[in-house]
Amino acid sequence: MNGCTAAPAEEDIRRTARVRTRVILAAMILWAAAVVFRLIHLQIFTHQEAKGQIEFQNQAEAEILPDRGIIRDRRGTILAQMIARQSVQYFFAEETRPDERLALVRKLAPVLGLDESRIASFRDNLDRKRGSVWLKRKIDEETAARIEALALPGVKLYEEPLRFYPQGALASHVLGFVGIDNKGLGGIEYHLDEVLQGKPGKQILYQDVAGRSYRIEQTVAPEVGRDIDLTLDVRIQYIAQREIEKAVAANRASWGAVVVSDPATGEILAMASAPSFDPNAYAKSDPSSHYERTFRTLIDPGSTFKIVTAAAALEHRKVATFETFDCSPKAVDVAGGPIRDHKPFGILTFSGIIAQSSNVGTIQVGRRIGPELLYRTIRDFGFGNKTGIELSAEASGVVHPPAVWSRRSIDSISVGYEVSVTLLQLLQAVNIVANRGVRVSPRIIKQVDGRPYTPPDQAAPPVRVISVQTAEKLIDILERVVLEGTGTAAALKGFAVAGKTGTSQIFDPVEKKYSLSRHTASFVGFVPSGNPVLSIAIILNEPRNDVYYGGQVAAPVFRAIAQPVLRLLGVFPAPGQTVLAQARPEGRNR
Repeated sequence: MNGCTAAPAEEDIRRTARVRTRVILAAMILWAAAVVFRLIHLQIFTHQEAKGQIEFQNQAEAEILPDRGIIRDRRGTILAQMIARQSVQYFFAEETRPDERLALVRKLAPVLGLDESRIASFRDNLDRKRGSVWLKRKIDEETAARIEALALPGVKLYEEPLRFYPQGALASHVLGFVGIDNKGLGGIEYHLDEVLQGKPGKQILYQDVAGRSYRIEQTVAPEVGRDIDLTLDVRIQYIAQREIEKAVAANRASWGAVVVSDPATGEILAMASAPSFDPNAYAKSDPSSHYERTFRTLIDPGSTFKIVTAAAALEHRKVATFETFDCSPKAVDVAGGPIRDHKPFGILTFSGIIAQSSNVGTIQVGRRIGPELLYRTIRDFGFGNKTGIELSAEASGVVHPPAVWSRRSIDSISVGYEVSVTLLQLLQAVNIVANRGVRVSPRIIKQVDGRPYTPPDQAAPPVRVISVQTAEKLIDILERVVLEGTGTAAALKGFAVAGKTGTSQIFDPVEKKYSLSRHTASFVGFVPSGNPVLSIAIILNEPRNDVYYGGQVAAPVFRAIAQPVLRLLGVFPAPGQTVLAQARPEGRNR
């Protein structure tokens, strides 16, 4: 009986097992079919959509920096251009520890020149789970080769454009410099940044989970910036820069500046300030050396401003050229204290007053002119307004209207005080005389992409300021300055030179008065005076030797620049012509 009942039970167990097996098998078949169907769906029907989603999640849009335009001088010498450089980027994965990452950076530090503070600046980025960090941008080829030879994991080199200045410090204040993003930060690079920088392109970077790019797709091509040709001549720039640096060093001056131009066109042939800097290494240079002195720094012009006083007197017929004045007193009592000459001169003609730079005589002339006519002439000469040169941050200077003048102002302004001017404005003023009375705006950009450049705000057109007759008389007087007056150190053998010296005390804002021991020395002039091809303005601030008059320290710089530059321009004395300065006692220069 037991045997008979066991058989049906075993059969039930087997039946149940078979049912379960079929159910499980069916479920597995259905699951496999679902997986296959899903794979088919993904791979065939929604493959492109899924791929796009993945790519979207792992892509980044980036700009493609265009090459900046080339900057050249008037003769085609390259002053600024783009070159290729490598930048170092470190990619780190999640599995690497922060201390391992820091150790790798320290291993690279001696090669890249990274100090401890720079390494510390990477620490926060290196503590992230994964990502990347730029270790150094735009390294030289030798360093890039050393990095590549190390073959460190995660360290990649990428090519980037670098702004390069092949002439080094030459014309650095005119050119300016650019930042790591190739944006202009000074000089022409800043003022015409939109012209030079071109238009950036766009690219898509496809990245893996570690942030490494495995594919780059350009979507918009970059447009290269436009080229610029300056009016500068690198040969003249070199001479001017060399001589102003020598003068600053020899006279232990705090700084110096010089501008050289073609007076007929207003084109700037050289513009330099000392101390200077190399724009290839501007980050390592003294920030104070970046400051452009020729058109941004304001000075009291001192006796160079007597050109304007003389022009006003002659133009409005307040004096005759050979009219005499009593300059015997060493000082003139004016409101607020006397204004002195460095020596009593006795009786001087009007020409002699300017030639010998007599303050006593000039004040007498200024009082004849009067505030209104003097102010009008000052403004006609361009003082109190920007010259319009194509450089940023030009100073306008300070010229107060007669309504706010004090009782002392007419006397002070006549001899170059109570006005603030730039060296470029002084050059523009002497160019008016050189151009027989016509004011021409200075300019420093000759062409853009081979075409003549017109500034967006359009430089002021030439305008007559004084008559030809007045200008001719002034030229005769300024020739006397160099021939027998305070500017004999500017004389050139075989050439007639017209110029004016200047020496002014520096105002002390703390003491609120002019210093008796700190001066600026200046000289402005042109050559040959009969048919000028060259005008030069020079200033030395705080010469600290025993001599500090403009005729002693600035006038020699004029000669040192003009002599070789005239040869470069092919301008030589006419056969048999001799124009020599007469000998004069030491210490008369002013």
